Amino acid sequence: MPRKRKIRFVEPASRPGRPFNAWVSRQPLLGPLLLATILDRQGYDAAVYNENLSGRLEENSEAYSDVCASDVVGISIMTPTAARGYELARRIRRDSPATRVVFGGIHATFASQEAQQYGHLVVRGEAESVIGPIAEGLIQEGVIDSPALENLDELPAPDYRLMRDFDRLLSQFPARGLYALPVMASRGCPYSCSFCSVSRMFGRRVRRRSVEKTFEDIRNYVEQGFREFFFYDDNFTSDRDWTLHLLQLLQPLNIRFWAQTRVDFAWRDHARHQLDRALLESMHKGGASTLYIGYETIDETTAAAWRKGYRGAGPLRERLLEDTRILHENGFWIHGMFVAGPKHTKKTVEEIVEFSREARLDSFHLSILTPLPGTPLFELMRPQLVFTNFPDDWDFYDGTHCVYYGAREDIRVLQEAVLRAHRKFYRGYGWSLRRIRDVLGGRASLGARLRWAWSTAQTARRTLQEWERETQRFIEIATSRLSSYRPNLKPLPPTLSQ
Repeated sequence: MPRKRKIRFVEPASRPGRPFNAWVSRQPLLGPLLLATILDRQGYDAAVYNENLSGRLEENSEAYSDVCASDVVGISIMTPTAARGYELARRIRRDSPATRVVFGGIHATFASQEAQQYGHLVVRGEAESVIGPIAEGLIQEGVIDSPALENLDELPAPDYRLMRDFDRLLSQFPARGLYALPVMASRGCPYSCSFCSVSRMFGRRVRRRSVEKTFEDIRNYVEQGFREFFFYDDNFTSDRDWTLHLLQLLQPLNIRFWAQTRVDFAWRDHARHQLDRALLESMHKGGASTLYIGYETIDETTAAAWRKGYRGAGPLRERLLEDTRILHENGFWIHGMFVAGPKHTKKTVEEIVEFSREARLDSFHLSILTPLPGTPLFELMRPQLVFTNFPDDWDFYDGTHCVYYGAREDIRVLQEAVLRAHRKFYRGYGWSLRRIRDVLGGRASLGARLRWAWSTAQTARRTLQEWERETQRFIEIATSRLSSYRPNLKPLPPTLSQ
């Protein structure tokens, strides 16, 4: 009987001490798990190592030996984890010359020539169509484009048992009842924001898994003991009929889930005359508990420049406050996400924090606009980039570092303002009268709200302590870089003027 070919996938660790790491460590990439599931069903010996969850490979001799004994190792990289992925590839190729190293993921797609220097093969795009021939050794070298899969129902649900150490992780906090298992029911985004690569990776036409298959996936996970889920879809409510149908099926399962959506999804019409009470009620009954909202900005000029397209007319700030109030009244926990652009000032950042506290957001994150490979923003801002020692400098392209020259505030001021914004928002987070009132209110269960408040406060405290040290270190590096930097005085394009 022929030996099963051995395939291992690795999600490299992100750097410690950064907010990016604090959140991504609990939200594994689905790509490696999905590819491993496909191969497992085809009879391969497939498994996934997630360094964010189980530690660095070289620090575990058994795990590293297992990877080096593989026929093929697939390394999935995002921009902030690219340098670590290349480091792993060098180690594996040195210690196991017979093992083929394959790069995939969003960074490898848009920086394929760079990735090819460290691996044998680079896959651009969605890899499901080519993973079989790669695993069999029929495709071994070069850069290949993998076509997008039209029918997402052809994909299996990711088998989390293929993630090494997953059972051990479940026995620790957060345990099964708290672990938000990732689910993705769609690919693609109809928008084309200059700072985002999602539509360029997955296309501007949204492809959806059927309601029936999505429900079947979740029901099977529930039978395995999971009760909390995180929909990775960029906009969970973008197709109202699909969403309502799924929520109706989910109601008897008594689950809780997180989802990303727009702050104004509660309105049926663009003029904001008709509130979508049916959708709000179905979201609540179907288990939606935490909504990740990309506010991005609260000022009109920036919203127009970034083509946010909020519903209705009138002062944007007031519309956002009203939309947030509606969502809170319907029992949702709101995680607000904002972006500070190159022409924003300390005052802009302070206004975002003031808005977030007035809106009583339950958790908060403010990113620094970051030009990533594969986005128009990267090409537009290339002359202003200060951190260009690639691949090592990719570590700083994580949304929490100012990597360019020419912002209205210098790098030090902007970095400290963003850190101070988080510190101000989370000050007294766990015990303030406002927080206690918000936790006791709402329609979610008291136990669930108390649990989230405690978990968020603890995560924020640890992250801020680590981030403060990281910020000081980064400012020292940036100061040194700027001392020898010769700026290209080409003005920023109009779309980045805010």
